Amino acid sequence: MQRRNFLKMSAITSGAVCLNVGGFRAAARAQFGPRDNPVLVVIYLRGGQDQLNTIIPHKDKKYYEIRPTVAVKEEESIALDDQWAFHPALEPLKAWYDKGKVAAVVNSGSPHSTRSHFDAQDFMEYAAPGNRTVHDGWLNRYLAATVPEANKGYGLPELRTLAMQELLPRSLRGRYPVLAVPNDLNGLQEVLDLFEGFYAGEEKVDLANFLKKSTNVRSGIEADPVMASGRETIYGLRRLQEVLEGEEDEEGLDDTAFQEYPAGHFASRMQKLAKAIKSGVGLEVAATDVGGWDHHIGLGSVDGALDRMLAFLAEGLSAFMTDLGSDLNRTMVLVCTEFGRVCKENGNAGADHGHGGAMWLLGGKVNGGKIYGKWTGLEDSALNQKRDLPVTTDFRDIFAEVLQGHMKFDVPDGFFPGYKAKTDSLGLFT
Repeated sequence: MQRRNFLKMSAITSGAVCLNVGGFRAAARAQFGPRDNPVLVVIYLRGGQDQLNTIIPHKDKKYYEIRPTVAVKEEESIALDDQWAFHPALEPLKAWYDKGKVAAVVNSGSPHSTRSHFDAQDFMEYAAPGNRTVHDGWLNRYLAATVPEANKGYGLPELRTLAMQELLPRSLRGRYPVLAVPNDLNGLQEVLDLFEGFYAGEEKVDLANFLKKSTNVRSGIEADPVMASGRETIYGLRRLQEVLEGEEDEEGLDDTAFQEYPAGHFASRMQKLAKAIKSGVGLEVAATDVGGWDHHIGLGSVDGALDRMLAFLAEGLSAFMTDLGSDLNRTMVLVCTEFGRVCKENGNAGADHGHGGAMWLLGGKVNGGKIYGKWTGLEDSALNQKRDLPVTTDFRDIFAEVLQGHMKFDVPDGFFPGYKAKTDSLGLFT
């Protein structure tokens, strides 16, 4: 990693924690121990992931009419009920669906009409559609509003949250410090040694002493935020290396500890996350991106780009869920995308930018084995602008229900700027 990139990563983690975030006071939240705290993992599918060929209305004749070459044939799809089916590439998730550990919300998304990737992603990750004055992500607002009192809670503050990628996603940007994790942690050793003296003084960072000297989550940040940020970045990366390279203790070890993962960056990130969750360090919120879903060309049926991408996504998620073992009961995966795609295929065996899409929920206490959301059909009169799936469930209602139902966080007024979110309209949690 080059010096300027390390400095940029350090700067991303800086910023004082404040319990008065975005105009609202911190809300009530249950306290947990280091091995029973709920965990939320948010996976963002960048590019506008296609709902119709993923969660398929396999009995709707209109679906096959408007997608004559890219529709997944009914006999090739994985039937869930008399209305819905999975794309065959999601086969690794079917057993989890049958166990009640997978759900999806169709026709969900942002009420804003933009078809711009950049605007739609900003609006969703800041959870403020159309509002360009909001610059702290919804996950960061949650973290800032739930700092353990006087930092006397469980775990290590630097590992309470992780971005499993080099670039911090917008949802995690804001006042609360978040660590962005490079793909190659081992390759960072020389850089950490180089900058440790500059940020931490002549002595190397001692993990135990660092905690003893820290009186709150941002010890010394007011005195020198840049130095404190750099010091904590080094500390966080070293602590994560320790967790990932160390042996699990007897309490954290189970018979799924050596789950095999498929190849690729996504699966590797999920494997690291599973180990961090099982280690009991208090990881609470994590996020990662999967790009490449902008399928104007070659969307395909069971042999195109969507098939390949759904396969590695489903295989990685299934391995992650298996690896977690009993910790899956406290871990929720939320899969998002900025918008869906136009219902009718285009002339390039693809589909253009649309409106309504789908969000997936996996693990935790989700009331799974169901497809949620108000489906209005595929007739022109039922579509947004006679071309897209309409949004019948605002994404903020899903976020709010996950925060309250899974994270046990009483979502306060003002958390979603200009919007009063519903926290139980879908019934995602029993």
